[in-house]
Amino acid sequence: MISFKSTLLNATLAVTVAIPLATAGLFTSAESAQAAALSGAVQFVGGTTYSPFATSSTIELSQDALTFTPQPITPIAITTGSATGNFSAFNSANIGNIISFSSEKADNPFLDFGSLAAFGFATPGTIFPGADTSSLTDGLNTFILKSATRSIIQSGLNVGIDVALFGVFTSATGETSNGGGNLTFQVNNATVESVNSILSSGGSIKNLSFSGGVFATVPEPATLLGLGAVGAVMVMSHRRKSVI
Repeated sequence: MISFKSTLLNATLAVTVAIPLATAGLFTSAESAQAAALSGAVQFVGGTTYSPFATSSTIELSQDALTFTPQPITPIAITTGSATGNFSAFNSANIGNIISFSSEKADNPFLDFGSLAAFGFATPGTIFPGADTSSLTDGLNTFILKSATRSIIQSGLNVGIDVALFGVFTSATGETSNGGGNLTFQVNNATVESVNSILSSGGSIKNLSFSGGVFATVPEPATLLGLGAVGAVMVMSHRRKSVI
């Protein structure tokens, strides 16, 4: 687990998950430099667990934490056709249980990539009874969260929550690559003021659907420069939660 410093912010920028994904094309040349390292980009949505009834992967938002359910595995589904680079080898992942802002901790690995299958065909992000989930908990092909930024904004009649992610990918063979992304979700028919009132009074908002995307690049000088530019955009009007 890693350490964070965090403050709930009211930002003025729109949710920008598309920014790092659109920029991922800058990094494709890195694949030839270190083929075994994870590189490319991927988008994802919450998955489904049957135990025996269907339970969607969701987020609970509180003042001090983001909590992901169900436990102990919260599956996410890689959006069909979104994976580039060697992320195309995966169709699912397990997302870490919690980002805790009060204790300044986050579960790691935050993402553990793998594949799920059932009845002879690929089933992204869906865990059926008796399914082999070992690839989602093996600690291989992971994203370790190093720092994050959280913001709450008004988006029409809804409230959007954006978590910018920064960290390090590790492949099954141990090579590392830098990267980041975003996690986004929303509270419908609400205002920033009403959401903050719930959170500050000790309440929480449950059963929030989420989506997101991450990208990885082999750390070469040219690509790191591009990564830094993306990071600068992602943290604009935010306060950085730095590793202690």
